[in-house]
Amino acid sequence: MRFQAHRCLLLLSFGIIILSLSVPAQEVQPPFVSSPRRLLTAPEALEAPDEWIGRSLQWVNYILSTYPPSETEHPVRRAALIRMDDVLHIKSAPNNALVQAFYRQRIEGAVQEIERTKVVEGMRVWKLYNHGFVVRTPTVTYAFDIVPGALRSQLVVPREILQRLAAQCDALFLTHAHDDHVNPEVARLFLAQNKPVLAPPKLWRNTPDMASRVTYPERAVKTTHQVPLKGGASELKVVVYPGHQGKEWLNNVYLVTSPEGFTAMHTGDQSGPESPGGDFDWLAQVGGYHHVDLLLPNCWANGLDRMLRGINPDLVITGHENELSHSVDHREDYTQTYNRLFGSRYPAIVMSWGESYHIHRSARAR
Repeated sequence: MRFQAHRCLLLLSFGIIILSLSVPAQEVQPPFVSSPRRLLTAPEALEAPDEWIGRSLQWVNYILSTYPPSETEHPVRRAALIRMDDVLHIKSAPNNALVQAFYRQRIEGAVQEIERTKVVEGMRVWKLYNHGFVVRTPTVTYAFDIVPGALRSQLVVPREILQRLAAQCDALFLTHAHDDHVNPEVARLFLAQNKPVLAPPKLWRNTPDMASRVTYPERAVKTTHQVPLKGGASELKVVVYPGHQGKEWLNNVYLVTSPEGFTAMHTGDQSGPESPGGDFDWLAQVGGYHHVDLLLPNCWANGLDRMLRGINPDLVITGHENELSHSVDHREDYTQTYNRLFGSRYPAIVMSWGESYHIHRSARAR
């Protein structure tokens, strides 16, 4: 009797297995994962209730304001940034009103801080959207890759905020033609105030009101450009390295030196070939010719470790996390940034939209 019972259970088990194998593949619903690296943190959701999104962003705001960026990072900051990943990797995040309000609040807060901040020593850097940064020293303020937001959604800041930002800056540097890095309306705001706008070759060449006013500097590793600023009281020294995104897209990599001698290098979407004869031939030599106080690389750059060794910066602040105009699987997350910086010997700070950091140490004697 016991044998018969065991036999029945065995046959029932085989029946369940066979039945499960016969279910069509499209009916099996695996967990949503935007990219393999996100498995290192927590399960993701295709959608989420507004209550959870709102409470999450409120908590993120509180943590980031309570524990500002530092070279010795408070552990709860990492938790807050990864919570941002959880929210921003929801497919509909760019069109969510709570996410849009969070973004506008943080960018407007950064512009207000820029307006009231006077730098008397060192330099201060603000991280805006995607790979947009503003750098201020005692004498100059300049910006890289400023855009309104994710233009294929409503995740944008009003023109008035961008106009106020342009009024605070002396120059705008644009790296390459992709619209998550350049925006013609932002460039026009700078040009309307007689602020220099530097761009890669051919950008807006067929736009008459832009082409005659935008500066297209020579891309050469040993050429230093003098960029006079409005009023002629000061100038920036700029080296424009001949970078690429992939093999095709021209991507200016800027090394900018202020009148005080502070240097900041912005890589745009530098990800050119690593093979001999490629961009790493000159990337490997930057640190030998220049002391770089601040490096602003794209977080997903190929050969990031090799890039850092070649440039040898004093401090690294990454950009390009969570570009919301990208599909979810290409919204580069803070999880990835932390993984890629793990074990690096170069001091690094991971920052969110609207945050700033003051570099107090004096520029090394040149």
